[in-house]
Amino acid sequence: MPTVHVIGLGRSGIAAARLLKRQGWQVEVSDRRQTPALQSQQQLLEAEGIAVQLNYDFDLQTLAHVGLQIPHEIVISPGVPWNSPALIAARQAGIPVRGEVAIAWQALGHLPWVCITGTNGKTTTTALTAAIFQAAGYNAPACGNIGNSICEVALTAHTLDWVIAEISSYQLESSPPLQPQFALWTTLTPDHLERHGTLEAYVETKAHLMNGAKQVILNGDDPYLRQHMVNRWPQAWWITTQGAAALPKGIAQGIYIAGDQVWVQDQPLLPTHVLQMPGQHNQQNFLLAVAAAHLAGIPAAT
Repeated sequence: MPTVHVIGLGRSGIAAARLLKRQGWQVEVSDRRQTPALQSQQQLLEAEGIAVQLNYDFDLQTLAHVGLQIPHEIVISPGVPWNSPALIAARQAGIPVRGEVAIAWQALGHLPWVCITGTNGKTTTTALTAAIFQAAGYNAPACGNIGNSICEVALTAHTLDWVIAEISSYQLESSPPLQPQFALWTTLTPDHLERHGTLEAYVETKAHLMNGAKQVILNGDDPYLRQHMVNRWPQAWWITTQGAAALPKGIAQGIYIAGDQVWVQDQPLLPTHVLQMPGQHNQQNFLLAVAAAHLAGIPAAT
């Protein structure tokens, strides 16, 4: 039986470990911390046949000393840096390293996904998108960095219709080329540079999600996206709160606010007063969610 080692005993790591166990792997988990809460989790997981080593910083050279095996594969939680020395050494040794999003995609990739990323606004946009899809009658839980991890959804949810996932740059670092139905990019400002090193690396980590998407939806009110991404994905749809003239690609690929209406191309879709959340940033979040819902065929009344 092949062995997989999961690094990190947070919600994502625990759910990934259980999902991998269900798939037939021999699962071992480690965490550098040791707290009473983690010790309780250790007892639960070991009762399920999953080995757990606490107070241990993963290193291929010391696995045998703590009674763990050299794994066939490594799975990391979002908090584990992709380019940590231990993971670089593992990849050099020929051991595949994946993130927990890759495990979830393997289980749920047959379903349509809406993936939301960005520096700010992604949690609100994810919540709004899930609410609209659920109001349309879909089993479409919000997950990822909001609510349950995606692996938790894969473990517990049945008869899913859509996966509505907030995905951070930390998760995208270690994910395969995802192919969501829709990928939404809310905003981009310098962030997490201590992890990614440069703004360019941070941007490309986000762009990794867009590259595989069937449909890209971008915030045309964000200065960085507007300046640097206008030609990156020619078929992308854009949203703006500033009227049709502010759409980077014109109304043919636009959803926008003009007057007291949300418009799709040259057709009114719904009145803006349905959004009770204040602030222009929330109007942008709302338009991103509306764009995904409209392009998914959800009617304006929903």
